[in-house]
Amino acid sequence: MKVLLINPSVGYYDRTMSSPLGLLSIGSYLKHFGHEIRIYDRCVERTKLKTVLTQFSPEIVGFSVMSSRGLKDAIAVSKKMKSRGLPVVWGGQLPTMQLDLVIQNDYVDLVSFGEGEETWLELLQCFSGSRELSSVLGIAYKADGKVIRNPCRPFSDLATFPDADWSLVNPRKYMQQYLGYQRMMYLYSSKGCPGHCAFCPNVNYHKSTHRERPVEQILKEIRFLMENYGLDAVYFSDEVWRIRRSDVIEFCRRLKEENLGLHWGVDLRVGLFDEEIYRLMYDAGCRWIFFGIESGSREMQRRIHKNIDYDAIKPTVELLNRIGFTTMASFIVGFPDETQEQLRETANMINELPLGLTPIFHFTPLPGTEFYDLLVREGRYPLPRKLEDLFGIVATESLGKNYSCVPDADLKVIRCWYHWKSFTNKTAIKNGKSFEFARQTILSGLRTIAMKGAWSFVVNGFSALNEFLYVFYYSHMFPKTKKKYDLK
Repeated sequence: MKVLLINPSVGYYDRTMSSPLGLLSIGSYLKHFGHEIRIYDRCVERTKLKTVLTQFSPEIVGFSVMSSRGLKDAIAVSKKMKSRGLPVVWGGQLPTMQLDLVIQNDYVDLVSFGEGEETWLELLQCFSGSRELSSVLGIAYKADGKVIRNPCRPFSDLATFPDADWSLVNPRKYMQQYLGYQRMMYLYSSKGCPGHCAFCPNVNYHKSTHRERPVEQILKEIRFLMENYGLDAVYFSDEVWRIRRSDVIEFCRRLKEENLGLHWGVDLRVGLFDEEIYRLMYDAGCRWIFFGIESGSREMQRRIHKNIDYDAIKPTVELLNRIGFTTMASFIVGFPDETQEQLRETANMINELPLGLTPIFHFTPLPGTEFYDLLVREGRYPLPRKLEDLFGIVATESLGKNYSCVPDADLKVIRCWYHWKSFTNKTAIKNGKSFEFARQTILSGLRTIAMKGAWSFVVNGFSALNEFLYVFYYSHMFPKTKKKYDLK
């Protein structure tokens, strides 16, 4: 069958532009079994929808909807697909976590929840008449005016998936300047995380499991992108890159044997590994490590179930700096019932840590998380009745409703101050050039904005300027707040 897989536009440019790895995996899997695939990434492509439909003539259309950012475009394009009589399938994190909210709409025929590769293959068998929908695990659909939700599909063995078929997208569109590298791309080497954080959907979406792709497949993919597209760095966009010492040793051993000269970075948990492993990673080309610390308060660490060794945080960051890594850590402000004192503890920790970059996020209650259920149960978060109720929610990036005991302005000032500090950090890139990270961020942002043409450049350029002014205002115009939290 001819399958059109769509990554909806998120509107304002995404400064961490990643290839649609989920759709690429599904598309590669279906193509491996003989289906004709077209991936249409509306975040980067300038081709008009009408042209895509005319040239490709799909028989079924799928949408990857990961968050509320892509909702407006996904809804608008889905309605156009239905007007042409095409079956529409939604998948991704948002439909999985908000299934009932999605499937109730007449512009969505089915929802594929959880992992999609095997589910999609069986769905196409249904549309070709060789299988019944009732036999397909991991889908919800409508029949006789009722919503039918089939049982969940067990996780697949990632070793059974074929190599990613990069002919389905243009890899150059996803390469960006990052930390001194010119053609960095996001790839994945594992799925899931064993953690149980109270704010993270991983607990329900990945069932707190961690699975790794075969090392040989990862290295083959990297070599292909280096030889054919000039890839010079990789950021493994896994929830957590590795959790077992033996797996790190094997990966680094094979990467050194390949002698690719690749530099790379990962997300890890504090306390998983020791100095020997970190030095091994650095020797194999790893140059940056990102930790999700989230709070400097011991009490809040306990409440969010982060389960990291609090006392190991500072020694670990200092160790990585001595080795030569660029070390980054994220924090979340505005957790439910968080106090000013707890927030002050977070600011104190950030001030003490020698971090290259410190992204700060606003707390947002996400479906499928412990905090979401808590706020709903306490009547503090009204359940949305339709998808349009989610339009104004830009998770973690903007302050929606404040559930903490801290004034709204304080949360905005803290987030914007550390964003400004990261943006202007002279040492974020270890090449001796002042403000190199700021320069690369601006250039990469302009390139991404311009990718979709002149009108997009004007509209999204205005949005970028507006955000810059917002960050500058809250980071510079509230001296009393900065003093209260000892922002440095």
